[in-house]
Amino acid sequence: MLTPSFPRPAGFVWRVLAAAACLAALCCLAAPKARADLDTIHSYTVTVEPRADGTADITYDFDWEVIGGQPDEPLSWVQIGLPNDRVDEFVNLTPETVSSVRYMARRGSSFAQVVFVKRYYAPDYAAAVGQESRVQFAFTVHQSGLFALEPDGSARYAFTPGWFDDLTIEDLTVRWKAAEGMTADTDTMEDGYFVWHFGALGHGERATVRVQVPAALAAGFDPGAALAARPPVSPVVWAGATVLLAAALAVVFGYVWARSHPRWRGGSLAADWDFYRRGQHLLRLPHGAPPPEGWQKAPAPHGLAGGRLRGVRGKPAPGPHGCANPAPGACSGKKSSAVTLPEG
Repeated sequence: MLTPSFPRPAGFVWRVLAAAACLAALCCLAAPKARADLDTIHSYTVTVEPRADGTADITYDFDWEVIGGQPDEPLSWVQIGLPNDRVDEFVNLTPETVSSVRYMARRGSSFAQVVFVKRYYAPDYAAAVGQESRVQFAFTVHQSGLFALEPDGSARYAFTPGWFDDLTIEDLTVRWKAAEGMTADTDTMEDGYFVWHFGALGHGERATVRVQVPAALAAGFDPGAALAARPPVSPVVWAGATVLLAAALAVVFGYVWARSHPRWRGGSLAADWDFYRRGQHLLRLPHGAPPPEGWQKAPAPHGLAGGRLRGVRGKPAPGPHGCANPAPGACSGKKSSAVTLPEG
């Protein structure tokens, strides 16, 4: 796939919201256990043959194997990611294994849908019923929208072959037909091709190649075949997206702070404090602490129930006597509080 271009303004806002929602979800949910891979790619080779107008014929060659799944989960087709929807020709290079190759769009992305002549199964089942697990297939597509023109008249390509989130690749190789004056971000040249040996790629991993074309060669490129210009994002959209992101982050961090600073909403103080009366004076002491001489036990006064900042992380939990030190009588040294109330 081509390096992604700027999204439309509306899409940008939705992507910001989606990112914020994902961040919030990560604070609350654990990731589900991933299912074992059903397939693997032993070899993935992409060969790019640029045309004089800047478009290119791109050949995708795969050695693909089914490695898991049930008998009712055979491999009968695959979708290979394309840079964009500007394609006008497919050539099936392996008709013995592929019945058709066609363009398909899904969720805003472009794919080549490859339908196989037969189905392929996991190795154990395939061996038992005389079927196969491994298939080699290749196709070529004529692709536009790959290059960008520079102010000095040169052109640059940044090309990312389609990647796979649900399987691994043992070996990825990209080959690009070179021409005089062209440069690339690789030091390997084989039979007139720039070559990138990326080796193994994990789930969702991708690789990008970059090629620079001199102005003399790019002069023949068709401007209409260039990569679409990035639409500007208006200041209003930027401001709105910033506000939405800030609000989402405030919700997330507010949730995290509340979890680490829980409030005690209601409850009787009788479980944490003892009250003593002497005349018109009311004394409050931590539960279990001995009162001064002359003070008599009294019920908790009406209206003094409730409290806050219970269970704050990083502070010792109250001991059996209502204070941080669990030793008997340890709360007697805590400062008491006296409240003067009328007799009643």
